[in-house]
Amino acid sequence: MASDCPAEPSSYRLFFLDADGRIKKSKALACANDDDAIDRLRELADGRTLELYDGCRLVLKVQAPNGSGQ
Repeated sequence: MASDCPAEPSSYRLFFLDADGRIKKSKALACANDDDAIDRLRELADGRTLELYDGCRLVLKVQAPNGSGQ
């Protein structure tokens, strides 16, 4: 299946979500590949709901343990 995302160099961004799934803040990540970006997400998660994107491609979503944003 073809992606709707343009073929561009990796540009990782981490989104911190609230309990309703709305973006509270975001952080650009300088990472060489998905594995490095996922490692960085895990360092920053701290029980929060996060989404990691490479451009418009969702790489990983981590849900807060209690279902809330934090």
